[in-house]
Amino acid sequence: MSDAVRLYAGTQDGVHVWRRQGGGFEAVSSSFSGAIIEALAGCTRSPERVFAGVAHDGLYRTIDGGKQWTKVLEGDVRSVAVDPASDDVLYAGMEPVWLYRSEDGGDSWEALTSVMAFALQNGVRFFQTFVHPVEAHPDAVRYKWWFPRRPHVAHITNIFIHPDNSNILFLSVEHGSILRSHDRGRTWEDVTGGIEYKDIHILRNLPHSFETYFVSTARGFFTSNDPARGWVRAENGFTRDYFHDFVILPPSGAEKNSTFVVATADQSPGFWNRPENSRAAIYRSFDDARSWHRATAGLPDILAAMVWALAPHPNNPDILFAGLGNVSRGYALPLPHYMGSGGPGQILQSRDRGVSWEDLGLALPPDRVLWAAAD
Repeated sequence: MSDAVRLYAGTQDGVHVWRRQGGGFEAVSSSFSGAIIEALAGCTRSPERVFAGVAHDGLYRTIDGGKQWTKVLEGDVRSVAVDPASDDVLYAGMEPVWLYRSEDGGDSWEALTSVMAFALQNGVRFFQTFVHPVEAHPDAVRYKWWFPRRPHVAHITNIFIHPDNSNILFLSVEHGSILRSHDRGRTWEDVTGGIEYKDIHILRNLPHSFETYFVSTARGFFTSNDPARGWVRAENGFTRDYFHDFVILPPSGAEKNSTFVVATADQSPGFWNRPENSRAAIYRSFDDARSWHRATAGLPDILAAMVWALAPHPNNPDILFAGLGNVSRGYALPLPHYMGSGGPGQILQSRDRGVSWEDLGLALPPDRVLWAAAD
């Protein structure tokens, strides 16, 4: 099993790429100096093709492993996903809420207006009017899409394409909704029941399951065996209450269950103006999220910088990477955080499915997103 890998770190200051060389990593490139990177996703069959969402700018594509980038879509891209069934099909989620699809690897794009059609038909109320006016009597309002920080614009923070059926899509709208489509985005339904504070982050499924899903939010970690009937908390063992990225690693060896690894913090970013900042922690579950155990080996008692990103190795299911940064939504911390670098970033590696961690010693700005590709 090859450990060869190329790491793409989307940071407070550009995209930084490394590849494993011998026992360490060598730098490949640094791009987009001065830009905040909000999203990263790559192709399975063509790992040298990776997409980066640059805040307030657009979506860029590299076809040579990060040496050169070309803009393929305009707009404030907040999420990007490549269809596991086809490297040519990808989706981009925007701020304000808008969804695009490409079926030719990013050369051309189609706006899926069905998302806004759902909003109009269901009386979605925006904090402000951005794309289309939505007029609804307050008593008729069913959903509210917004964001707590200025300019209070909702966005699509995560796009989930079911690995076993590309017709099934989920959108995480921050704040406001989990939207599900069974017909590749032609129609949508809201499946957010049971989640009181709808600051939705990441959604994933139990491997090969069409019923069991998990979602991280700013105030809870939830599971559902039928999202249309609602979500329940799956937080047994946590001592943190803010949840962001998580990965589900397939069973290894004699294990029957998948391994869950989730990045957490103590309260949401608005409370991180304190000496220990986010008080981040990494937790693992070996029983499909029924109980959780904190990973401590190789980690300090308190992680000041948030673990924003978790990325599994493309070929070795035992290896996992974590990207850290003292930033929040692209701003430097501590609050007020409208300027400054946010200090250095950090990338950690685990070779035992998240049990223990080591610092790779890579120099980078605060990390926001992370992608690991075959090299």
